[in-house]
Amino acid sequence: MSSLQHTESQPTENQPTENQSSETRPTAEAARGGAVLVTGGTSGIGLAVAEAVAHAGRPVVITGRSEDRCRAAAKQLESIAGERQLALVADTTDPDALAAAVSRAAERWGPFTGLVTAAGQLARGSVLDLTIEDFRAALDTNVIGTWLAMRAVLPGMLDARHGRIVTIGSVLGSTGAPERGGYAATKGAIAALTRSAALEVAGTGVTVNCVAPGPVRTPMNESDTATDAAAQAAFTAKVPLGRWGRPEDIAHAVLPLLAAGSSFTTGAVIHADGGYTAQ
Repeated sequence: MSSLQHTESQPTENQPTENQSSETRPTAEAARGGAVLVTGGTSGIGLAVAEAVAHAGRPVVITGRSEDRCRAAAKQLESIAGERQLALVADTTDPDALAAAVSRAAERWGPFTGLVTAAGQLARGSVLDLTIEDFRAALDTNVIGTWLAMRAVLPGMLDARHGRIVTIGSVLGSTGAPERGGYAATKGAIAALTRSAALEVAGTGVTVNCVAPGPVRTPMNESDTATDAAAQAAFTAKVPLGRWGRPEDIAHAVLPLLAAGSSFTTGAVIHADGGYTAQ
């Protein structure tokens, strides 16, 4: 059963009227690049990406599991985008909820032209200590959720022969770290999925790329190291730029890949990591 709920208050002038054709609606938005779906858009990197998209003048739809967090994020986005935003309570591992989100947004803005899969879940523990429940939860959110989001938007993108998909990976998808094997495995899978999807849709007008952040101060990472000063110091010591990344740093790496003009970059894994993987 779908978990879809929405936080919009009332119809607006941007909503299509009965006299508007399905061809007319997307055309008006295409001048600005069309609507972008950001899964996990209620906090951290996802919210920063959604804000960047809104500042760029494009409609943005965010999804998240918590109704309260969706409501708070929608209010934050409204200050930037007015009614050109929508927050939907939808679990990224629920294909029915994602399909309903795509359908609801299409009623207003036509098919999505952009997707950012920012929903993520940490799996912490050594190979011996990581629980199967935690590992499966991370696999479901990080890998299956990314695949389901791609599958939800791709038909509309392929029909329009235009689309930009950006997955959110991690430097741990290509490097290792103690007690992060489960999480690293999911991020490595996202990079592999990105490359394969990019090859499948090559030549259709749809591109698929991955942005792989290094250490970034997000609620997930804060909770992981907030009480451990040594862990915080160890993180920044490994970053040549000498600091944690900010969610907006990652948003600045994502935004150009969503642009209509970004048509020759596909299948790439771009590290936004302060030089972490250059060593």
